[in-house]
Amino acid sequence: MKIPLWVEASRLKVVIFGGGSVGTRRAKFFSSAGAKVRVLAREISPELRGMGVEVKIVDLNSYDPAGDILLADIVVIAVDNPQLAERLFKLAESMGKLVNDATDAARTHVVVPYERAIEGIRVAVTSEGAAGTPARLSLEVIEDCIKRSWIPTFYEVYRQLKKEAKEAIADVRARLSFYQALSGDEAFMTLVKNGKTAEALSRGREILSKFVNTSRKLP
Repeated sequence: MKIPLWVEASRLKVVIFGGGSVGTRRAKFFSSAGAKVRVLAREISPELRGMGVEVKIVDLNSYDPAGDILLADIVVIAVDNPQLAERLFKLAESMGKLVNDATDAARTHVVVPYERAIEGIRVAVTSEGAAGTPARLSLEVIEDCIKRSWIPTFYEVYRQLKKEAKEAIADVRARLSFYQALSGDEAFMTLVKNGKTAEALSRGREILSKFVNTSRKLP
């Protein structure tokens, strides 16, 4: 069973086998997020050549990639030869590495989703290889739904109130109680859902003041 996670990409070392269109997209995806990327291929795309990632021009049919795999956190397989893909997968898996196998979604360990930021909220979707285009296009539907909803107002107000709560309340449990009180306050949520940002902030600060006063009375 695969689980969704957000990982700090700048801590990752990624080795990509294949310099074609898929390998290029994976290199761009990881490197743009700060990961250290190494691409191994006999030929690479012009875009990849100008991307600034490390490239090793090798014939993967005869080259031993064990040393490259050893240093990687994630191994990406993006070659068009099924036998070569099988060999690379088995080697990386035997070395305990997480594999993003673009050639076989059924056995991949790491799924690269379609994702975008929508009104401050990052959304990622995947069909785990079953139907890529519907998964990608679903982001447009999700974006439209979020933008037409009260979520953008709630995000803006909640983010500001959370910042103020962190500055005013030292106790974590008290802050958590405040956050729960916000979403459970009918007046506050009504203002949010009606798009009344200033009024919702004012109501949220009223609630916050009660928690601030309470926390100050605690020994």
